[in-house]
Amino acid sequence: MEIVLYQPEIAGNVGAIIRLSANTGIPLHIVEPANIDFDSTKIKRAGLDYHDIANVTKHNNWNAFKTQYITDDSLISTSKSKKIYWEKDLTNTDYIIFGSESVGVPDVMIEEFKEQTIKIPMDSESRSINLANAVGIISYEYLRQVECK
Repeated sequence: MEIVLYQPEIAGNVGAIIRLSANTGIPLHIVEPANIDFDSTKIKRAGLDYHDIANVTKHNNWNAFKTQYITDDSLISTSKSKKIYWEKDLTNTDYIIFGSESVGVPDVMIEEFKEQTIKIPMDSESRSINLANAVGIISYEYLRQVECK
């Protein structure tokens, strides 16, 4: 499994996810345009000294990334899904796509992947979970499932 951030917006989240990627060994893809400065001190502070050991690849746009990487074994994490992430066998997943902090994954992508979506359950009054937390929750479920196989 590899993590995909679709147009992330908050430097601190990206830094934390880079650190998570380094600590779990799960590769990270960032699909531009990202509304952040990758040289920002916020990314560096959140990622500490893990930037050099994380496997991070930036991609210019969604269409280029999709054409080269996306398979039938890719998933989208969205609060609009009906399937809970722990009910899915993540060990057969190639990529899990997470949307931007303010709007998530565009509806057109959700419609295209409608059978390939998962969600993290949360209170019905909530809109979403912090991006770095969501990536952490699903990444560690993937690692748990790998360990249990």
